[in-house]
This record gives sequence, C-alpha cells and structure tokens, in this order.
Amino acid sequence: MPVNIDDISAQTDALRKDYNFLDAFGVDASKVRDRSQVFQRSFTENGVEVHTFVKVYSYRKSPFQRLWRRGIARIEARNLLFFSTIGITSPRVVAWGQRKNAIGKIVDEFIITEAIPETQTLDEFMTSACPDRSQPDYCSLRDSLIDQLSRATASIHAHHFYHQDLKWRNVLARAKGDQAELFWIDCPKGDFTQSPLHQERRALKDCATLDKLARLRCTQEERLRFVAGYLDQPIHAPEVNTFAQAISDYRRKRFDAEDERQAIQRQARAHAANSK
Repeated sequence: MPVNIDDISAQTDALRKDYNFLDAFGVDASKVRDRSQVFQRSFTENGVEVHTFVKVYSYRKSPFQRLWRRGIARIEARNLLFFSTIGITSPRVVAWGQRKNAIGKIVDEFIITEAIPETQTLDEFMTSACPDRSQPDYCSLRDSLIDQLSRATASIHAHHFYHQDLKWRNVLARAKGDQAELFWIDCPKGDFTQSPLHQERRALKDCATLDKLARLRCTQEERLRFVAGYLDQPIHAPEVNTFAQAISDYRRKRFDAEDERQAIQRQARAHAANSK
C-alpha cells in the first residue's frame, strides 16, 4: 500500500519543539564541540519514567554547513516515522528541533528518541546470542534475523526509500523466545527518490552495506537466504545468484577497496609515530 508522504511530514512537523525544550533534559547544546553528541536522559510521562537518547548536532565549526540544506534532525524524525508506518519497528520520536541564526543557517539541532530496552547492535547480538549454526536455537535466531532484515529492506525499497547508511550498527536486536526482534534506529541520510537510475544504485548500495559485515559473520547460504528473501524468490532461483553477485561486486569495488586504503593509512601513521 502506498505511503502518504505528506501525512508523515505533517506528523513530523507536529513533533517539533522550541530549542529551549532541551533545557528540561539538562542538555546545553552550546557545549557540544563535536559534530554530534548523544546524551542519555529520562523524563516522566503520565507517571512513568521514560528513558531517552538526546542527539545534538552542532555546526559551529562549519559556517556554511547546512546553509541551504534541510535539517538532519527533521529528516531523521521523518524517516523513523516512515519506518513505523510500514511496519518496521523503530524508536518513538519524542521531539526534534533546530536553531537558526540571522541568515537562516541551522546552528544546532536535536532529536530525542525513546530508548529500546535490552537491545544490542545487530553485530553485538549475533556475536553473543547466536555466533554460529552449531545449535538449533542459534539457527532459529539467525534465520529470524536474516528474514526480518531482508523483508524490511525490500519494504523500504518498494516505497522508493533508500537508507544510504544501512550498517549493522544502525539496527538493534534482542531475543524474543527462539526468534529475534529487529529495530531500525539512526537514519539521517535516507530519502525517497523517483529516479529509476538512483533507485537501482541505491538499492544495491543498501544491500552491499549490509554485506560488509555479513560476509564476515554469515555463511554463504545465509547471505543467499537474505537475497532470496529480499527478492521474494526461491534461494536457488537464477535471479538470486545474479543479484548476490552484483552485491558482492559492488561491495568489493566500493567498500573493500576503501577499507583496505584506510588500513594502509592507519599503518603508515602508526609507523610514522613509532619512528619519532
């Protein structure tokens, strides 16, 4: 079913708060020195303590950054609402806001989301809760993770939405019996596009981004299971092997080469430091 983007945008705008809303959380944005910083804070809502993450973005060091761009906080809030709308579990957005200077440049912005208890990043969860397929419980958890992740990725792409930073650290997981629950969190880069060329490239990029760690944490059969679920095809269908190869080719060209380059740079810096 098509999603009404205007409705999601209206819901997003309804969550906007003045910047002094941060005062109630004891967060002083003027003291944020990095590009972004996350604070853990709690507040009481209807007599219940609610644990949250307060993420503050600051652009003081880059005077022209975000001068003509939309605010990241609003984009992230909208994207989390979009995920929830299409059935992908994500944190509740409590509020977001931004502060501009006299010429309309965003100086600071924030987004507050409710914490999801007893979760780990996807990498941490798979490493600790189901590190391999040596036990039936491990197999159930791993298959559950892969199936949910493939369906969710296919779902956003079916709505012409592309995450563009679909790393394992941006997905949380926890066990629920012999199954797993997934939660999609940070997504400040995601957006919709109607361009067929962009759709094809960005879909491949999202899948290849997931494959960066999947090739280290998953078996080849599990990686094919993801592609089969994503394409809604039997695992031995020709389309599955073709797309799996395209994912691997993209990953090797775009990500593996960059990782190798960065590793060489780190080694060179370490060698230079040791030589002093």
